[in-house]
Amino acid sequence: MQKEALKLMTFLFMSVMSLTVVSCGDDDEGSSSASGNLDTPKYESASALYSITEASSEYESIEFTASGNYIITTRGSYAQSRAMESEVQKLKGFLNISYFKTAKLRSSGSYGNIIYGTYTKNGDTYVLDGFGTITVVGGGSNAISLDITTTGGSKVTVGAQLESQYSASEKTNMLCRTWKFDKISVLVKSEGQTLLDKSFNSYREFAIAMMQLEGEDYDEQAIQELLAEEPTQVIFTKSGTYVVFYANGELAVSTWKWQDEKNGKARYSWDYKYIDDPEMSGVINIAFEGSQLVIKEYLNREGYDDYDDGMEGYVEYRMSEVK
Repeated sequence: MQKEALKLMTFLFMSVMSLTVVSCGDDDEGSSSASGNLDTPKYESASALYSITEASSEYESIEFTASGNYIITTRGSYAQSRAMESEVQKLKGFLNISYFKTAKLRSSGSYGNIIYGTYTKNGDTYVLDGFGTITVVGGGSNAISLDITTTGGSKVTVGAQLESQYSASEKTNMLCRTWKFDKISVLVKSEGQTLLDKSFNSYREFAIAMMQLEGEDYDEQAIQELLAEEPTQVIFTKSGTYVVFYANGELAVSTWKWQDEKNGKARYSWDYKYIDDPEMSGVINIAFEGSQLVIKEYLNREGYDDYDDGMEGYVEYRMSEVK
């Protein structure tokens, strides 16, 4: 039993303590319901992803989400490490911290190669809190230009390409917004024996239960260290981006796409070019119950036999919309 508990701790602390969501379950392992009561996000019609076409520009891409967030990626040194990063994510999971593409989180700000915050819109002009303004100037075949004015007074016009978005559908429309975490449920069995079957209303409860299961002594300092890595929000966009925010003031930017929308399965990878590579990506199960988003992970990971060894079960996360 001690051996199984330690194995479970190894698995869950690498995945659940980072709120991993990697699914290799069958299509019938969870609801694919898309029913719900969710309003259209405030900036649905303004959401867009622009790839900057000028190689000399300091900006690589600019994205506006349906929930009113902006994400500006500047050209940085992370690109050469993307293969390594995607391979790490395959092990650590859907909501874990990216080692190479992270940003310190404030209400708005920048860190590394990410600038982020919230925006409003006035005609063709986006007003970015903490950054400045961006005005879209139309062109043909999705080729446009962006007039960028920062709060410091610098002005630049760059060429850009409006990237395609996933077609509107009930599930896509419901998913693509900002979510916060409400509950974690865990079921783990080994060789027919239940090791853990419990729901947690807080990340603190979950962390304490994991330490107790392992037989560890813990104090408030140990708990706070674990709570610092708690994912707090996640944003999905129709451009195939998702962003994860953490309690320790970091965020991570990654990519997603539907694998089987009818049955609620989606693929993810830190780099979209690896999204169909099973060694560099993962699969999650997505469902809706009322206005809640439910994401479920089954605890068998393709390609990582060290964590299988007779274990079965799932980790489930329930989320509600941030408005």
